[in-house]
Amino acid sequence: MVQANHFSGLSMPVFSAFGWAGEETAINFALDQLQLFIDALYYSLPREMQALFPVHGIDRGSQIAYLAINEEPVKDLYIAFFVRPMNLETSLILTDKSALSKAYRKTKLQSSDFFRLIEELGPEWSLRIQQMQFDEETGETTHYKDLYKNPARALTSEDATEITERADYLNGEDQWVVPIYISQRTVSEKVAAMGGAVTNNVSQYIAALMPIASFLTGQVRKKKSKKKKSAKAKAQPVVQVEDTTIRQPLDSAKLGKFTYVSELKPLHIRRGFINLTPNHWPFFALTARTETRPVIVTYGDQTDEGCAIWRLVPNDQARLVLSTPVHMWLEENFDAEDHVQVAATKQDQKQIRISLTAA
Repeated sequence: MVQANHFSGLSMPVFSAFGWAGEETAINFALDQLQLFIDALYYSLPREMQALFPVHGIDRGSQIAYLAINEEPVKDLYIAFFVRPMNLETSLILTDKSALSKAYRKTKLQSSDFFRLIEELGPEWSLRIQQMQFDEETGETTHYKDLYKNPARALTSEDATEITERADYLNGEDQWVVPIYISQRTVSEKVAAMGGAVTNNVSQYIAALMPIASFLTGQVRKKKSKKKKSAKAKAQPVVQVEDTTIRQPLDSAKLGKFTYVSELKPLHIRRGFINLTPNHWPFFALTARTETRPVIVTYGDQTDEGCAIWRLVPNDQARLVLSTPVHMWLEENFDAEDHVQVAATKQDQKQIRISLTAA
């Protein structure tokens, strides 16, 4: 078994290798790195995700890595990872005609729920519902047209109702199959800069897909019983936010520290992130081109090095993206509309430590 701790990241040679036609050695190197990636990713996932997608591996013919429900990924819902020269694409895919029939039957009856789940996806996600001609004898498919191919958030409630009804009808006909793809792309330079932390970031993408994956497969996610907030979390005193933190980020950068209290929304807790403000980003940016920055997070009595600060476009908002252990701690100790205190200290130019407490 390949051990996850051997994985150190998807480097630029991996991305370039898939663009070198005929370079067998380069392709094999890239595939070996992709195998390390999917092993490390799978073993870092929470049990809930592993339970829904118990199969993982790579398809050397298609040059993809995958998390799947079925030993034959294409027979049911699966998540594919395409490593291309320019980007890493994460896609939730359903192409099997029988599995699609069950999914579309549900989306047609519950189009409002389907629309709500699509609407909750971030602006970086795209949705494609494709109409394809299907040959029953050979099993071959040919593209006919797209019923929908746009950013996921551009889907309206009316479109969701119309498209799901049409997709259900067409997929029920012998000559058609209507696959569904939900995808997100991250530029290769950004992925390479993440190093081994790319698995933590990709796990956030998978977490975003889990509600709709459960919906399409008909699996109801059990609501976790809310545990009492730990005494440690409640016992922390409320610390008022200093105005200089928000209004004068350059001064706080010089001081090497700031304290900020962020209000948590249901989406924040579900996906595992804490929003800061655009004024906080200069504190974390190494250069004008920096898009992500690893940080050390202290929470409760634990310390984690798998979290990162992301810069969001278009307003340069800073976001603390949590690793799986810190995300679980957040879910267990906080409810929507609770406030979490973020205290950041720049220990040196290369290392930033963040403390999370209740406020």
